[in-house]
Amino acid sequence: MKSRTIAAFVLLLGAVSLVRSTASQGTDFEVFWRAANHVLSGEPLYLLSRDGGMVFKYPPWIVPFFFPLGLLPVWLAKWAWGGIEVASLALVIAWLRLRAHVRAGTLFAMLLAYWGLWAVHALDGQIVLPMLAVALGFRGATLPRLTALAAALSTKIFTVLPLVSLVLPGGILGRASLRRLAMAGLSTLALFAALSIPAVLAQPDRSPASLFLDWKTAATTTSAGLGEHLVRGSRNPGLPGYILRTLEVPGRESSTDVRLALVLALVLGVAWWRLSRALSDELKWVGWLALTPVVHPLPWWHLFIFTFPLAVIVVERSWLRPDRWARAAAVVGVFLIAAATQKLWGAAGTFFELHASKSWGTLICLAVLIRTEKPSISGTCKS
Repeated sequence: MKSRTIAAFVLLLGAVSLVRSTASQGTDFEVFWRAANHVLSGEPLYLLSRDGGMVFKYPPWIVPFFFPLGLLPVWLAKWAWGGIEVASLALVIAWLRLRAHVRAGTLFAMLLAYWGLWAVHALDGQIVLPMLAVALGFRGATLPRLTALAAALSTKIFTVLPLVSLVLPGGILGRASLRRLAMAGLSTLALFAALSIPAVLAQPDRSPASLFLDWKTAATTTSAGLGEHLVRGSRNPGLPGYILRTLEVPGRESSTDVRLALVLALVLGVAWWRLSRALSDELKWVGWLALTPVVHPLPWWHLFIFTFPLAVIVVERSWLRPDRWARAAAVVGVFLIAAATQKLWGAAGTFFELHASKSWGTLICLAVLIRTEKPSISGTCKS
């Protein structure tokens, strides 16, 4: 009982710290907040001359979700957003406890291991935790669930990768009729169109099509707006960034990053689809989520929060099996994702960061998951 009380107190302190971090900084959240204010005030959503490198780069159908917060003063909106982030993390924890049956001790240890990523996410005021909570909680075959998934996972464009898995053979929609696939697609497009109406109305002198052209322009300005040191630096731990950094390809033109990301998504997506065919639907989904930041052209650190369910499950499963290699690999994978940083290890951490340690750690965890599930696949152990 005493240990549980201590753990609860530590988690409470951590939650308060994360909310305060968002309230004190929340730089990325200010982009969402300003975008909501622009549209509510009848101003264009995408305007480079006004916002520069911090222009809103997300799809227009995302903005209405921030309208309630846009009505608040920015300082109060940040406090509210910090609470939403922590609530989203609580939902992720609940999913891991109830659906993945992870023990409380493992969850507590992994929450501490990922503290650096939680802190970065909170300081930025990012949207990844709410996205992850929706991705786990709304996965299902009904139209409302599918449209909710599409809305959440389309936020950062390349985060739609897990949606592709739904229509592959063995996926939720891979077993569906053509009519059902068409209905899912049309309902998603209808939702996106309806949610984009406020942004269209905010620019009455231009056509609706121009809104999406402006979005494309804004979304591809990251390289020029943020600078080479960020786009090709250690803060970009995805495989596309690492490969192009190693090849010394300039980061000024984002089309190269996009093309490479698509190739890697195809290669690693096909590999995971084939290797995970015998896994449960939940484990397949966790793997697809974890692959997303690996192939993303500009994931930053916060998108690697998508690896948290995978890392937790891998640690839990490897410790429940008499496989020392799997345990060691799980530890290495989690270390590379969550702790191989310059802040903790100095020059060695810089080496890790520049060599995409978070991506390699994710791939190691995926390999461990396949290895630990082999006994259950062969029927000698319960899945």
